[in-house]
Amino acid sequence: MTAVGGAATLGGSGSPAWRVSGPLPPFLGGPLPGYAAALSGLSDAELRRLLERRPDLLSPPAPGSFPELAGRAGTPASLAAALRALDLGALRLAELVAVVRLPTTVAALAEAAGPGLDRERLEAGLATLAALGIALPGPDGTISGPPGLGAPFGRPGGLGPPVAELAKVGVSAERLERILANLGVPRPTPTGKAALVRAVSAALADPQVVARAAAEADPDARRLLDEALATAGPITVMGVGYGRFAGYPDAEPASWLLERGLLLPVTYSQLVVPREAALGLRGGLVFPKWPAPPAAATLNPLPDGPARAAAAATRAVVAAEGVCARLDREPLPLVRAGTVAVRDLGRLARDLDLSDEELALLVDLLVEAGVLAVGGPFGQRSLGLRPEADAWLSGPRSRRWADLVTAWRSADLAVEDHLVTPGPGSRTAAPADRARPLAGRRLAAAAARRRALLQLLASSAGATGVGGLAPLLAWHQPMVWPDPAGGGPDDLGATVRAVLDTAAFLGLAVAEAGRAQAGLATRGWLAEADPAGLAKAVVEALPDGPDRFLLAGDLTVVTPGGLAPGVETRLAGLADRETAGSGTWRIHDASLRRAFDEGHSADEVLEFLRRHSSTPLPQALEYLVADVARRHGRLRVGGATTYLRGDPAMVAGAVRSAAGRRLGLRELAPGVAVTGRSQRELLAALRKAGEAPLAEEADGSPRPEGARPVRHVQRAAPDRLGRAAAANGHAAARPELDPVTAVARLRGRRPVQPTGTEGQVPRG
Repeated sequence: MTAVGGAATLGGSGSPAWRVSGPLPPFLGGPLPGYAAALSGLSDAELRRLLERRPDLLSPPAPGSFPELAGRAGTPASLAAALRALDLGALRLAELVAVVRLPTTVAALAEAAGPGLDRERLEAGLATLAALGIALPGPDGTISGPPGLGAPFGRPGGLGPPVAELAKVGVSAERLERILANLGVPRPTPTGKAALVRAVSAALADPQVVARAAAEADPDARRLLDEALATAGPITVMGVGYGRFAGYPDAEPASWLLERGLLLPVTYSQLVVPREAALGLRGGLVFPKWPAPPAAATLNPLPDGPARAAAAATRAVVAAEGVCARLDREPLPLVRAGTVAVRDLGRLARDLDLSDEELALLVDLLVEAGVLAVGGPFGQRSLGLRPEADAWLSGPRSRRWADLVTAWRSADLAVEDHLVTPGPGSRTAAPADRARPLAGRRLAAAAARRRALLQLLASSAGATGVGGLAPLLAWHQPMVWPDPAGGGPDDLGATVRAVLDTAAFLGLAVAEAGRAQAGLATRGWLAEADPAGLAKAVVEALPDGPDRFLLAGDLTVVTPGGLAPGVETRLAGLADRETAGSGTWRIHDASLRRAFDEGHSADEVLEFLRRHSSTPLPQALEYLVADVARRHGRLRVGGATTYLRGDPAMVAGAVRSAAGRRLGLRELAPGVAVTGRSQRELLAALRKAGEAPLAEEADGSPRPEGARPVRHVQRAAPDRLGRAAAANGHAAARPELDPVTAVARLRGRRPVQPTGTEGQVPRG
């Protein structure tokens, strides 16, 4: 492509020579418009494959005609969704097509692409675009597509408006004459403004002319020009044209560039590099360099990869069961910001042998899976179990894991933010500003990022270097992953590592010693298998937790492989988990007193321990249970406002104690005292003093104090209103019609099921 002619054609006002108008097929007695005609010219198999690749085109109400289908396929949202699936090479080609504008031809695209893109890669890229309905070749060699293809790119090719458009705003004929004179280009004859615009446009599109002008720029002017070229829109420079630049340091270099056409005004103090000048600085090409796919090195797989994946999946689902066991009776209170308090989160994380970040991720996943929800009165909101959690906990462990990974697959909540580790100079959030559970951001690309990463790992014959994942993913899906050059709020390397760490935490991937590979049921997860199918695939790797534990002589309960949720919940009622790890519990006075407060007898406690202990009960444990049971209930608290009755000596001692004086206890008779405080305050004070009082009803019968299970009913959040909710997570609304029926409807006939032969989308 010649520098002047090519650039002028791309940015000028003339009609490009490659816009060839071919015969259009008839539609209702008349011809279809260009893009609709190209869609109607596809065979049934090609059209069906297009609708399968772009399911958003069939969202209700489904299109009933080809013009309607073309209008929907050309919307910015639909085009952005289609472009999201392209690799960097095909995306760059689509951007070139948007610059050249449709309709065009293969020859015109090859000329605009330049020698950096060979014919084979050009045709392969056009075939990829044709498969998505973005650039459809016609029988006469014309390539048709949606006219608004440039909308998802903002400024396709990073090019600004042409000189002809800018001249309508604020560029006078006198300025155009000065630009030609400063560029060393003779004035045209006649010297009307239209002729001057064409002359300036052609001069700026000449790489030699623009290179000579840029070479004469001083460092300040060159810096400002580079800044303008790198900016997505106009730059603001104050003081241009005032004649004095003391207070505006960029005004003088901006005026120098303005006098040579390298910057032109858009509005007051807003300057932009005209399209022709940007092309001239690139040597007359939209993209002087075409990216090549990075090399993917295949490493030897980890020999114990499957075992590591199964262990990680077991750890995650056991921790999820532990969260449910903790919140069964005591929901986590929320702070005013609507998140779990940092102290409560850290305490629960230590109990479950997780990091705070892993627990935050798990909490969000359990909410997305429909197991946890926020409830309670206003001002006392808390995070607790939903009613569906009981059925979830009663199912097999493999199904619980499948529900978690299915929720992760479909959720648009960026739960990976919890595991982001900012690197040196990273733009990501500092650890103090980490995402907190229940307060994560909704990200449309979250699900696509997970799928892209696991597809890359599953397609490899071995392992992939962790350091090479970022460039590979940035190549395969540049519109999904953060800009490697730093154009977005996220950091590419940190984001990739966070998604990988989340997949490894769930057992869907294995990352160790700088290598990453697919994990447990990864291919089934990618194939959109439902939770039942995923659970069936991992049932051997994730057996149900045992219902037996080891009871040591020091009254510790050891559960090395975790416990079944029902057994763990019952054990949590009479033992406390050791802070050193999640597999050790301890039985002591206070924990047994808690079990008796809930209404269990000593015989019931010992029978439960004998039934589930793999070792004989220590004699010390039986003595302890008997002793706590003997002391339990010797003092009883009732309301009269509140009374205390029991052994006369103990009641008298309680009345004379510091706690009794603080609570206002008064002895009415031997063994009976009253106070104006509540039963709860009196019970707490006596227990703090080392006693074991028992609450009783008004008729003198014992009143068990066990906390009842708390269940929260899920409420629809404002950002989820109008979205279809599935049993385990949120699923997108399904199309109104399947592709076969949609094709028949577009053709105006009854649907016919496809045969075994599949057509191919035509290549350019």
